[in-house]
Amino acid sequence: MAIFRISGRVIDSNTSGVVSGLRIEAWDKELIVNNLVGSAITDHHGSFGMEFDESYFQELFADQRPDIFFKVFCDQQLVKSTDNSVLWNLDIGDTQVLITLDNYSKDNVYKKSLKAADQGVEDNPKLLYLGIANSSYKQQIKDYPSRLTQKPDGKHLVSGIKADQTFSPYPILGQLPEIDQQGLEFLHQDIKEACVCVGSFEDQEFKVKWLGRNALSNDEFWSGTKIIPIINLVSRLNSKSPNDDLDKCTIRGTDQAGNQRDIPVCDLITDVISYDYNTASSNCLGAMLKRFAPQMDLENWLKQITGNDSLIFRGRYGEKPFIEYPQLFGSTTKSIILTADPEPPQWESNTISAYDLNRMISMVGWHNYIPEPCQLPGVKWDSLESIIRAMGNDPARLVDLAIKELGLLNMIDSTVIISKLGNGVTSIRNRTEAVYVALVKLVKPSLDDSLKPAKLITFSMALRGAKVLEPRDCNREAVELDARIATEVTEILRRAVMGELV
Repeated sequence: MAIFRISGRVIDSNTSGVVSGLRIEAWDKELIVNNLVGSAITDHHGSFGMEFDESYFQELFADQRPDIFFKVFCDQQLVKSTDNSVLWNLDIGDTQVLITLDNYSKDNVYKKSLKAADQGVEDNPKLLYLGIANSSYKQQIKDYPSRLTQKPDGKHLVSGIKADQTFSPYPILGQLPEIDQQGLEFLHQDIKEACVCVGSFEDQEFKVKWLGRNALSNDEFWSGTKIIPIINLVSRLNSKSPNDDLDKCTIRGTDQAGNQRDIPVCDLITDVISYDYNTASSNCLGAMLKRFAPQMDLENWLKQITGNDSLIFRGRYGEKPFIEYPQLFGSTTKSIILTADPEPPQWESNTISAYDLNRMISMVGWHNYIPEPCQLPGVKWDSLESIIRAMGNDPARLVDLAIKELGLLNMIDSTVIISKLGNGVTSIRNRTEAVYVALVKLVKPSLDDSLKPAKLITFSMALRGAKVLEPRDCNREAVELDARIATEVTEILRRAVMGELV
């Protein structure tokens, strides 16, 4: 008996992602009354399948070759019908179909995010502190460094974001890039400062475009700035002892309780990023890492890299350093490589820009893409790998949520997400604030033609949002801002994947 088999997939034309959980009905189109043939539910790949034999149509419809169209339902609501594009005289055997619909809505994303963020509080927003435990990428973090060496070959893998005349080579150390200050107009007004850098390969040369909203405005970026002393530590380590890998170094010294400590640096850095408190709090560890350089040396080092001469970077993070006078010990050279500044710090403020944070995280993630005059001074890739793995443990899983919301989870591979959160309620500016700094890299295979090359997409971003309600309700401000940041990250990712970011 001849069998008709229909297999298909439903994708969102606004995201190129799949849509799961939809009911697909196949109908045989007739002149008078259309007949329901079968139905199926799309799986997490957006796929569905149906089959029926020839006798089914002969017995029920006196029809040997059905004319099939589809109805798509979300819950009980009809969201799409293909009755204007019928599969006439369906052939026996396998038939593949692709159904596209307009499913994405930024407003709906915010509503979903607001519901998910409910019950968050001012010092612990729910989405910002979602945690790595249930992330789809937890087991992939170990592969992040190797994935960040992947480049287009022009045949099997090409750049997913096409560079035009507005792209330029990555800036050399100390050079301020040209930033398109109108390029992020699509972001909600609650995003006060933002900087996005889009990467693209053109004839094997890596080029970038910078987009901003108040990208060079210096202000407080909370714990988002903790990545800076971590990167500075690696720069100092490798500049002084190139053969020592951060993975094989420890930090020694007397902690605040008077105990002698000797702890792997990577464990401490992961604690700073993850907030797991395996050794100490993120805040006191962040302050400790600043002690390896005189305050003005660290600040000037940052200025010489980003070119932002008006930044200030002399603050701590609300707590005393875990070890006031730490030493960095290298197991390869069996020696103390770095020691703390002997002068007690005069703590002031950390006042930098979204651009500065974006520049730093992009130099970490794109180390293998940019030429040496653009790279972090003295840094070796082996040591950067440790930072990349640590930054994969950030509890803010906003890109994870965006990937899932856009239906991309099973549509992309070789994904990298490194990030750092920050948040707080400020009495100076009288509002609730949140910070998200991230670098994303992914590969998106061709959906409709396996012979077409896959596309490599990569970008970095730094966002600071703020919310104030009247009368003040800091918990509610945190919930609404949490949802807003998640929504805007989703929109940035959507535009990057769809080629609409530049």
